[in-house]
Amino acid sequence: VEVEVAEEGAPDRTVWSPSEVRESVPGGRFKACVNGDEDFIEEFGLEDEGREWRKVEDQASAKKAYAAAHALAKRKAAAEKAAEKAAAEAAARTAAAGADKGEGKAERKGESKGEGGPKPKKRKVTASGGAPRPPPGVVVSHRYAFGMAVEVAGEDEGFERSWYSGEVLKAAAKVTVRYDALFEEDSDAKRPLTETLEPGRLRPLPPKAQEGWLRKAKAGLPLELKHDGGWWQVEFVSVADGGDAETATQLLVRGAGELWGGAEILADVSSLRPGWHFNAASQSWGSRGAAAAAPPKKSRSGSKSRRSGARPDKGAA
Repeated sequence: VEVEVAEEGAPDRTVWSPSEVRESVPGGRFKACVNGDEDFIEEFGLEDEGREWRKVEDQASAKKAYAAAHALAKRKAAAEKAAEKAAAEAAARTAAAGADKGEGKAERKGESKGEGGPKPKKRKVTASGGAPRPPPGVVVSHRYAFGMAVEVAGEDEGFERSWYSGEVLKAAAKVTVRYDALFEEDSDAKRPLTETLEPGRLRPLPPKAQEGWLRKAKAGLPLELKHDGGWWQVEFVSVADGGDAETATQLLVRGAGELWGGAEILADVSSLRPGWHFNAASQSWGSRGAAAAAPPKKSRSGSKSRRSGARPDKGAA
């Protein structure tokens, strides 16, 4: 098959890329490796044929195209890995050089002008025999892929402490996202806004709140309020009618920090969700500012995507 993906260097345009069907999943769906990239596994369905994927009549040519794309993806992955390793080694050398330079200055400061000349100071080393170096473990942020549904942390004036959802159009060193409910200013057609962002500003879509999540709500509990197309960070104040938070239909909340001047807001419970925090290191979810049970880690291929679908015969395209 061929799958529609964002064109490299032009995320607003799409192209058909050779892909290989890898497995079928319940509901008449299938998973495919897109453009030979083993980290780019997506689900599709028959209802998406012609829009998200299409069959290829010339299977021999399709297999050749996929093999070439797969080889290119492997070379790119190897180059990225080598670049990351080189950057880590350069950082280690810089840190070590800085430590050595500091020791050298200390030695010169303590030199004496005796007849025997300056007395060298013995260097301090670790068990490895050299100066301390950065630890080898590097936390890798969550990996995003084309078509994945995400939320973006607001940083612009007026958008602080907000999360707006969107769809990934391109994922590399930076991630290009098209928003669901943010638009280009002065756009007559309400054209959705597209931005290229640092991965640290993104998170996957949060999980659904567990049943009874407000059962033990106390003042200050982090929450998020659905407002103006986004989710905004607020804190629980009290139950509007003085009853129980779990059965209440409305709660009093207050904007987190300086949001909305700290004014209290009467909010419907249906417009509230937990104040989520995503831990990229453990790939888990918790409560903002407090520990919470986290759902199991999700692999990239299992992350929620805007793409859905069912299965053709297994094969390359």
